[in-house]
Amino acid sequence: MNRRYYCLFVVLLFIIIFNRVIAAENTYKILFIQSYTSQTPWHADLTSGLAKGFKDSGLKVEITTEYLDADFWTFNSEKVIMRRFCQRARERRTDLIITSSDEAFYTLFSCGDSLPMQLPVVFFGIKYPDDRLISNYPNVCGYTSNPDFAVMLRQAKKIFPQRKDVVCVIDNSFLSNKGREDFKDEWEIFHQENPDYKMKIYNTQQETTNHIIAAICYPRNSYNSVVIAPKWSPFLSFVGKNSKAPVFSCQNVGLTNGVFVAYDTDAFASAHLAAQRASQVLQGTSPSALGISKLDQEFIYDYRQLEYFHVNQSRIPAGGIIVNQPYWEKYKFLFILFYSSILVLLIGSVVWLVRVNRRESKRRIHAQTRLLVQNKMVEQRNEFDNIFHSIRDGVITYDINLNIHFTNRSLLKMLHLPYDTPARPYEGMPAGSIFKIFYNGEEILRDMLNEVATTGNRVVIPKGAFMKEVHSENYFPVSGEIVPIHSKGQITGMALSARNVSDEEMQKRFFDMALEESFIYPWQFDVAINSFIFPQGFLVHFGYDESITTISRDEMDQMIHPDDLVEMSRIFDKALTGDESCARLNFRQRNATGEYEWWEYRSSVITGLTSDSLYNILGVCQSIQRYKTAEQEMREARDKALQADKLKSAFLANMSHEIRTPLNAIVGFSDLLSDTSAFTVEEVAQFIATINKNCGLLLALINDILDLSRIESGTMEFQFASHNLSLLLKTVHDSQRLNMPQGVELVLCVPEGDKKYLVTDNVRLQQVINNLINNAAKFTTSGFITFGYEDDKDPNYTLLFVEDTGVGITQEGIEHIFERFYKVDNFTQGAGLGLSICQTIVERLRGTISVSSEVGKGTRFTVRVPNSCE
Repeated sequence: MNRRYYCLFVVLLFIIIFNRVIAAENTYKILFIQSYTSQTPWHADLTSGLAKGFKDSGLKVEITTEYLDADFWTFNSEKVIMRRFCQRARERRTDLIITSSDEAFYTLFSCGDSLPMQLPVVFFGIKYPDDRLISNYPNVCGYTSNPDFAVMLRQAKKIFPQRKDVVCVIDNSFLSNKGREDFKDEWEIFHQENPDYKMKIYNTQQETTNHIIAAICYPRNSYNSVVIAPKWSPFLSFVGKNSKAPVFSCQNVGLTNGVFVAYDTDAFASAHLAAQRASQVLQGTSPSALGISKLDQEFIYDYRQLEYFHVNQSRIPAGGIIVNQPYWEKYKFLFILFYSSILVLLIGSVVWLVRVNRRESKRRIHAQTRLLVQNKMVEQRNEFDNIFHSIRDGVITYDINLNIHFTNRSLLKMLHLPYDTPARPYEGMPAGSIFKIFYNGEEILRDMLNEVATTGNRVVIPKGAFMKEVHSENYFPVSGEIVPIHSKGQITGMALSARNVSDEEMQKRFFDMALEESFIYPWQFDVAINSFIFPQGFLVHFGYDESITTISRDEMDQMIHPDDLVEMSRIFDKALTGDESCARLNFRQRNATGEYEWWEYRSSVITGLTSDSLYNILGVCQSIQRYKTAEQEMREARDKALQADKLKSAFLANMSHEIRTPLNAIVGFSDLLSDTSAFTVEEVAQFIATINKNCGLLLALINDILDLSRIESGTMEFQFASHNLSLLLKTVHDSQRLNMPQGVELVLCVPEGDKKYLVTDNVRLQQVINNLINNAAKFTTSGFITFGYEDDKDPNYTLLFVEDTGVGITQEGIEHIFERFYKVDNFTQGAGLGLSICQTIVERLRGTISVSSEVGKGTRFTVRVPNSCE
């Protein structure tokens, strides 16, 4: 009997092992249906968890993932899509179906396809399991993760004790409605314990979007709120990312989409357990035997949300998971350990390299010391040669017997001799073998060497000396000096340093000629002594002695025009502080005669040891008075041209009007006189008088135009002779008294018994008096027009006047009264030229004309002329 049981046990064991071997060798085809999309944050964790679970179980599987996208489609559309999934799975000969979340599972069994009844189905992530539905299908097993809103509310209270407004956001979906019922049940219990808390439910498909956003996203409404999301939706993804209140969800799909914390199972762990249970089913275990298990849930926090709401990680309960954490925060210890290891490795490497380098240095020093001891004399000589070869000036040394000892490359280049030979090709040759020095036609090289050898003092090659190449007969100007070489207190040789100054001399000559021709003078400002330095003789122009070349800045300021001193000082101070590297200053300086001239100073700053310290300021200066004078002349010429153009326009405008007015009267009344039978004798006489009057006006206007033309062209002639002033004025009185308006009397006023004579042009003087009287008659309707003369304070001058009792002139009119074409009253006859012509004639007579007036009382014109105008 015992043997029989033993044999049966062996057979069963063999069958189980055989099935496992067969299962391990087969590749199973798995259909994995996700409720949402591949963009779900935990999509990668779900697929990797499944793959890891099957691998740990030792099964080879081929997983095909389908995405239901339940947040986008309606339930009817989901069933259509699910049927397509089933059809494709049937074509692939799928062995097992795994579903994630409620939507995928319930849609699978509601789509009407028979495949879920034929194949084993493993589910996980179901929040609200339908026990009656699941009990009807023995081929179904899996894991649930039921929401616990009581835990979530307690957690919200613990982390955010000051936020006491709970906002529940739902929609019309199955899961959301189930969550709402569950939440309400838990809320009743929580609210009894916490009566100061308030709750409000928003349905995203019933409430307006703006209303929900305002309640959650506006800080003024959400600072005291927390948000509970029984089911995550695309709308909540938008709201969560902009929410100013922390969001608590029972689905981990909301993490990284704005959820502060999700109370759910870990996606990877859930998928891993589901894969292991599926492996058991594929290996022969009945799904009904495995049944349904509830997974433990935990709080999963979003690191960025913790940072946003300033929640310290120490306030998170033990066992909480933090996701979306930066690598540095997540693996801080590993980073510190890694960098510490690298630092230790670097320090060790540096220490090792230093020790190796020290050993190598010691070895190298020992070898170099031995080499230096052996070649000390050769190295000293080479060092001497290298030093002198690096000097830019030509250098040659002689021994005490005036024989060449050494020549550097610069000297050989200057003499156009080969300089690439390593040895000393001219050593031992006597002085003068390769070059000679001439001054005033005499060779002076040996004499200078002997003087240095004898006295021990340096000798400077005289200015104007030339160095002559022995091999080519070429020569060039040279400068330099000869110095003694001492050793142990004795002169052992001489060293000559020389430089070809032909280019410098030519540039100096060119520069001197340029300065002489352009009158440009160099200057510099010595910062140390705060003084300007000029070329000799330059300051003579400003009243200094010829020997003075330096003046202080205060003396320079005294020469500058006061109006220019402030701006010049400001710009120069900026140059002194280093803020202005190059400047151009234009200002006036007082010369030796006391007059101011325009000068332009240009400066360039040489910086010192630091950027804010100066070494020197260099510059050039030039007199620009002729440019300023030309500029002023051009400006005056421009003003005159503009004035001439203005006068021309005014002349044409006035003449077109003034000439047309009398011509119209002349032409009109002349036409009337063609038939005198229609008019009386008095009317005909009046017509003739009007024609004569307008002819007189036209003649006067033409005379004014001719006078103006003669004035402009400078052809107005003046004939000076001695005239009796009283008789001249009497003539004017006799000619003008008959032309006075009715009610106006012309009065001549001269000193009684005075017989004054003037040397003047009587025609032009009468023209001035007549113009002034005619002008007064236009504006005087009653009273007197008085004219005459009187003595001036100066016995060499006489005052002539014309005074009326007319309407007078305003102050503004007085300011413009002598301008051409200016008329106080535009309705009066005349072109506005008379007073301007009077002023020009009076000025030609070397006199002045002025006016004084009072509105309503009259006007007085005064002409002051010399007794002799010649």
